[in-house]
Amino acid sequence: MKANSVQPITNQRSSQASANGSANGVAASLHGPVPLESLDPRGLERTDSQLDLASYTPVIARRTLSLTTERAFHVTDVTDECLDLLAVSGVQEGLLSVFSPHTTCAVKINERETCFLEDLRLFMETLVPKGAYYFHDDFEIRDPMTLAGTAEDEPINGHSHVKQMLLGSASESVPVVEARLALGRWQRIMFIELDQARPRTVRLQVQGWR
Repeated sequence: MKANSVQPITNQRSSQASANGSANGVAASLHGPVPLESLDPRGLERTDSQLDLASYTPVIARRTLSLTTERAFHVTDVTDECLDLLAVSGVQEGLLSVFSPHTTCAVKINERETCFLEDLRLFMETLVPKGAYYFHDDFEIRDPMTLAGTAEDEPINGHSHVKQMLLGSASESVPVVEARLALGRWQRIMFIELDQARPRTVRLQVQGWR
């Protein structure tokens, strides 16, 4: 299957609604902003705090993790590395960032539970099948300037790029409060391979005050 051009996708209903100024018989405009109080869930309580940092010292601590993934959807839990870097840095208040410099990997915070991760893998494989056609992998139409080398050396991984965009995260940030990561009870920071076994890098940074 080949494609010589990409046609824009339009939503017919949306286009008609824009032309008619309405959708499904409902006027598309002229209702004012929703009052702020109506957005608050019932029983909402706010707890604010402020910290005087005059007696603290600003600091940035960084760590680079180098690893080799084993397969597509290989999940590496980097939470303990983050905790260790935080302890070494001595930061009491601040922010931890975990960043992936790769376009076919993702960094996500969620529960590290085997069945859930398998559910996610199967869902992504169904949603973005490896064997489908992807323009990214069609070297007859792809701009040669976007290739890392020759077409023969370029991986066939259009599906991996799409999965990364759908997961939508090359980084995650976690507040540091009183020298602790403010993660929920079941939350873990995970680096997810979406392509194939290959060397990868994960960059950690803690910045704040100690």
